[in-house]
Amino acid sequence: MRPGQVAVLAPPLLAALAAELDHAGDLCARLEELVARLAAAVDGEPRELALSEAQTLDVLTQHLASLAVFMRGISGQLTTARSVDSDSVLAQVPLSDLAARLRAVLNNASQIPPTPDGASGDLDLF
Repeated sequence: MRPGQVAVLAPPLLAALAAELDHAGDLCARLEELVARLAAAVDGEPRELALSEAQTLDVLTQHLASLAVFMRGISGQLTTARSVDSDSVLAQVPLSDLAARLRAVLNNASQIPPTPDGASGDLDLF
């Protein structure tokens, strides 16, 4: 796939990935509800374990939702521009630890030199 093709596909692909993350988050939320109901039905150590796992599922649900926010933000910016204002997108991510990790990756990626114009990125072997 050529860079131009990737650029055209990036916004809808990122939007589709965001929708998939939303769907996964919805499934996690359903699982979280099930674990909470099971916790209410038992006593003692099993209840404590179930409550702990329900909290873990809540964290996972929030994480997936935050990733969806991030991808949707990038998709929206790439739809109207050729570059992304990562700070504005990261400001929308509700989990600050996740935003910090993504910011670190984006800062390292910004140091990668751009591909020269006309370079396809394809490798021809003779």
